Amino acid sequence: MANIKYSELLDEVLPQLAADPSDPVTENAIKRAVIEFCAASWIWKYLPDPLDIVAGEATIDLEPQPATDIAAVMAAELEGVPLDHKSLDWLNAELPRWRSERDRPRYFTQVDTEQLILARVPDVSIAAGLTLTLALQPSHNATGFPKWIFNQHVYALADGALAKLMLMPAKPWTDVVSGQDRRAKFDAAIANARAAAVAGLGRAALRVAAQH
Repeated sequence: MANIKYSELLDEVLPQLAADPSDPVTENAIKRAVIEFCAASWIWKYLPDPLDIVAGEATIDLEPQPATDIAAVMAAELEGVPLDHKSLDWLNAELPRWRSERDRPRYFTQVDTEQLILARVPDVSIAAGLTLTLALQPSHNATGFPKWIFNQHVYALADGALAKLMLMPAKPWTDVVSGQDRRAKFDAAIANARAAAVAGLGRAALRVAAQH
């Protein structure tokens, strides 16, 4: 997968500003906009290799690709059967012994985006039994992001970066009115991309907290 540097967006951002911030300031705004867009839109899907289920072990460690973080678990299936995401509160109320009782898992929950917890505890081992669809975002130490995201969403990403820059207080490039307009356009683009990403699953996506 071809990547592109954050600096490739500079030509879409700098001409729209009343003054030129230093490169680190501008590139950081671009980077934060790209991370936020990916985290909230779920457009960057990743299909890891199927994971083994081990009897008696409910916690599954999730491994993203290099220079990425997991934004969301979009779908999880056990031998082709979808697992429903449930909150800790729901599991504790409906399945009080879900952390200790063994059975075939029907649900999963999360306390962070790096692990998935099956409910109930698996009663048998299943080789390559768990298949996942993950949404990714660039990690904070990444130097770029997929070129296809740039190609398809360049103007939305520029709006996001411009909003972050223009809404900085008391800077030569501050422009609150334009910044709010850019922010609204950015939010609308995220919502549209998220709707398309969820529709592409063919079923309701699962709720997790994105990190950005």
